[in-house]
Amino acid sequence: MSALRQAIALSLAFLVLLTLGGLLLDDVITEEFRAETEEALREEYQRISDRLTREGRFPEEIVTAEVFSDSGVGYAVLRADGKVLGPVLRGAFDSQGFDILEAEALFQPKALETLDRIFDLIDEDDEEELSDSGPAAEETAAGQLAFDVAFESEADLGWRIYSGAVLDGHLVVYAPGVSAFGSDLTSVILVFVVILSLPALIIGLIFGIRAQRRLNRIGAGFDRIADGELDLRLAPKVIRDDIDELAARIDGATERLQASIRQMSDFSANIAHDLRTPLTRLRLHLDQADEAEDQTAHREAAIAQMDDIIAIFGAIQRIARMQSQGRRDGFAAVDLGVVVEQVHEIYEAVAQDAGQSLSCRITNAATIHADRSLIMQLLANLIENAIRHAGEGARIAIDLSGSRLVVTDDGPGIPEAERGRVLDPLYRLDRSRNTAGAGLGLAMVKAIAELHEAELALMYTADERGLRIEVRFPQP
Repeated sequence: MSALRQAIALSLAFLVLLTLGGLLLDDVITEEFRAETEEALREEYQRISDRLTREGRFPEEIVTAEVFSDSGVGYAVLRADGKVLGPVLRGAFDSQGFDILEAEALFQPKALETLDRIFDLIDEDDEEELSDSGPAAEETAAGQLAFDVAFESEADLGWRIYSGAVLDGHLVVYAPGVSAFGSDLTSVILVFVVILSLPALIIGLIFGIRAQRRLNRIGAGFDRIADGELDLRLAPKVIRDDIDELAARIDGATERLQASIRQMSDFSANIAHDLRTPLTRLRLHLDQADEAEDQTAHREAAIAQMDDIIAIFGAIQRIARMQSQGRRDGFAAVDLGVVVEQVHEIYEAVAQDAGQSLSCRITNAATIHADRSLIMQLLANLIENAIRHAGEGARIAIDLSGSRLVVTDDGPGIPEAERGRVLDPLYRLDRSRNTAGAGLGLAMVKAIAELHEAELALMYTADERGLRIEVRFPQP
């Protein structure tokens, strides 16, 4: 589903939920008013019933001005002689308990006309005139009864009544129903739904169209990237929302893809360059096999050259395997101090044979979660690299502090511009092309460090000489 369709669907869903919520609110409020009305009727019935019971008789007349209480509840009495005291019809006393009657079925015609006139005045917003004096009724000049009721809502077709026997007669109390109020509330809610629906729909469409255009632009850009335009970037300068964040992530993935392709291209060029020499040498060696005086030695030399080439491919394969994060299953707790001591013991004599020195200092060695053999190979590669390139008389040092492993030498070092490149497989400095090695040692170190999520840094030593390689393993 497109962003525009989603926006429209969400807008419509919002309107539906708003309508359902309004109707639910209408039902809840209406039910609350109904309960309050019934409670008021019950209390008023009990109050009047108690008063009549105490007096032991019905009054001869009921003052119409006192018919409605402060809560807007009116009452009437049917005496045993059949006389009705109050503005209601005799048929109103046929019910028992709660009931709902139409105004025409409840009130006498004169009272009904007066009520109609009052409600007309309410409709004309003449509320102040009708509500200031509380419940009252007055005789108009024309002799009609005018009831001043305390409720402000228009009494509609339904009146709520509560009736029962009192003394030897019948008592009925009544109040306006709530259906009119509920109808008004429903109308108000529907009006608000209509008023809110149009802006909500318009805003939803605007945001949907805007989001759809941005997604279309990102999609078109992604197609161009897929066609090889890796320099293209999609994210704006300022990240404002999730769509911008998505574009930024695509840019990040594109940059990594571009770097990988460049690295692969350089890797292929390095393979072609560095393997051509040993393969050419091997071919010449095989061509001269018939002329060799010692066939056995000649064959063994050829096999040794083949082994070197196979070793190079084996190293490349191990690097690729580590870069695919496929060897973490063999991880276990490794004491870095023990590993460093073992490697130092192995290579101390090798360094001395090369006319160099190899020192070691261990401080608070940490135990990390790692592959022991790979950690040993990492350190061995760093020391072999120093022995091979630092030159005769160089001082090589191993310094382990916690989980930080540092190997330094005071040789010629690596130019700052080349430090990133020497970590690529088969990349070698120009001055190192005539020395032993295939340019895989530091690439292997990088792969092992990445497999262990360690930070690897190449820099000058403190006196800006030689090379300092620092590996920071994660804290256990």
